[in-house]
Amino acid sequence: MAGKYDKYVFNPPHMQMSLKADKSVVFDGLWVGKQLVNYDFTMGHQFVRKPFKGDNPAHTHNFQEFLAWYGGNPDNPDEFGGEVVLYLGEEMEKHVFTRPTVVSLPPGFVHCPLEITRVDRPIIQIEMMLAAPDGSPPTREPFFEKDKGFNPQEVMDFKNLSQPQ
Repeated sequence: MAGKYDKYVFNPPHMQMSLKADKSVVFDGLWVGKQLVNYDFTMGHQFVRKPFKGDNPAHTHNFQEFLAWYGGNPDNPDEFGGEVVLYLGEEMEKHVFTRPTVVSLPPGFVHCPLEITRVDRPIIQIEMMLAAPDGSPPTREPFFEKDKGFNPQEVMDFKNLSQPQ
């Protein structure tokens, strides 16, 4: 039976993103985007089980983004069990996280690369991208000249692993 408010309830697909060059997986989790919720919002949620180095070069975009990492132990939210490295700003300031962390990335702010250097226990990683403040389509611009022309679609494979219902 269809419910009156079913249009507000979503079952996000299980998506996997891997590098074409070596097949290493850089995202394996649930992914919600505009095509599912009909709103300019994207959210990825995954359990990181092993270290990885993303190929995403330093870049900016025209929307607010949040990155978050949490430990997977529901009995001890401060237990992290890993290490995350993220570079921030034009100076590529290195930040190392060994405890639960949320990073706010305003529009136009330089960030990445990102690397998960150690995973002792699964880490929860969440990425949220909000709509651009002026309603314009989302943009993503590499910051350094050497990375101009980088296109994630060219270096990554995207797979929907959800079973049809």
